Parts: sequence; C-alpha cells; structure tokens
Amino acid sequence: MPQKPLFLISNDDGVHAPGLRALAAAVKDLGDVVIVAPHVERSATSHAISIHLPLRMEQIEPNIYAVEGTPADCVMLAIRKLLHRKPTWVLSGINRGANLGVDTIYSGTVAAAMEGTLHNIPSIAVSTYGKAQDHLHYESAAKVVRMLLERPEVLGDVTRTSLVNVNVPNLPFEKLKGIAVTSLGRRIYEDEMQEGTDPRGRAYYWIGAGGEMFEDIPNSDCVMIDQGFVTMSVLRPSFLDEQGNALFETKLAGVFDQAFKGS
Repeated sequence: MPQKPLFLISNDDGVHAPGLRALAAAVKDLGDVVIVAPHVERSATSHAISIHLPLRMEQIEPNIYAVEGTPADCVMLAIRKLLHRKPTWVLSGINRGANLGVDTIYSGTVAAAMEGTLHNIPSIAVSTYGKAQDHLHYESAAKVVRMLLERPEVLGDVTRTSLVNVNVPNLPFEKLKGIAVTSLGRRIYEDEMQEGTDPRGRAYYWIGAGGEMFEDIPNSDCVMIDQGFVTMSVLRPSFLDEQGNALFETKLAGVFDQAFKGS
C-alpha cells in the first residue's frame, strides 16, 4: 500500500499563527501533516540560518513543533533530523500580509519554501494581501492551495527546481477574479525608515513603518492582486543574472590577460 503524501508546513508568523493552522486544516485529509515553525514571529528574516546558536525544538501538540530559529532553520531541521521520510510538499504560510515584488527577497515565508526547493522538494509559499488590523480571509488562500494540490499535472514540472509564490487578495473566495501568472512587481514604501527618540533620549530607527504603493507594471503581481486576482510567480534559488553574466564575459574577454601572464 503506497504511503500517504507528507506535507511539511512552516511559516514566519510563528507556530501559533492562525494562517498556519488554516493551511494545515486545508490539506489534512490529503495526507500526513507535520508543522515545524518558529516559536515566535520571525518575519522578514529572509533565508537566514542559525550557525552561531543551537536550535531548540519543542513538541507542543501531536505533529506540531516549535523551533527557536528562523523559518529556513525550521524546514532544514525538519527534513534533516525530525522527519523519517522525505516530505512530498513543503508549504509555507499562510502569511499575514502579501509577499510581492522585492518582498520575496526579505520574506521568511518565501525562504521556508525555498529551503524545501533546495532539498528538491516541491514547495509553495502562500500569503494573503491584508493588514494585521483587517479581518483576514485565510480560508480563501487555503482553498486556493488546496485547488493547486489537487491538480498535480499543473504544478508537477514547475516545482521540480523552483517554488511557486502565491498571493491571495483578502477577499471571500467567491469574490476572487481568478488566478494570474505574474512577473514580480515593485512595491514602494513611503517613509520606510522612521526616526524617533526613546525614553532615555537615544535615537532609534524603525524600518517599514510607512505606507505602501507600487509601480504600475503591467502583469506584475502588485498590479494583478490589486485588481482582485490571485497571483502566482515561479521563483528559483539563484541570484545569477544569466544575461548580465554573458555580457560581462564578452566585455572581459582578453582585457586582463597580460596582467596574469606568468602567474
């Protein structure tokens, strides 16, 4: 008898986040589910891993583990030490707030999924486009993920070497306009760093405290989600600019050969 699929679920909002539990609930009847997530919120930690501190893990419920580490730590620890077999999927989210455009560089949600990709495991990062003070429709994002997982022929080839970054408008499911495959947009953060003074008279600086806008780039995730579409973007674990690399190679050819003669 074949084994059930194994879903490893993580996030950067912390093990107690409602979006995490909504995602787990959406897939629990599709296979086995194990949650390994940070013990507190670790948003915007990107793909940091803890090399100077030990990772401590506590089981807080059956198949739910809290880790004193980053989202990438959680996925790495689960795959290398905790789980007794390779996960079928790594799912990260559902994040409180979107991960659009350059957010993907800073996002711990995306990084947890990317860690799965680095281990050759199909991975999805999912976020909802709302603010903490809003009522967040996690159920809409959870349903979108469920729909994707039920159609393996759609995601199969894409997720062999890449992850899928999904952002869902903060709307009831019936009000979503559909799914759009998009490029990464460019978000603009007004007054991104605010300065203040603490009670002891020392200056401090607060990152990300301003409002949000985005450039009007056609077919970008920022534009399409604002129009009510679920956005899907395929990301890969590489910063290499192949076109720029090829151009640089052409320009560099022979330029410094004389300097290295005899070395």
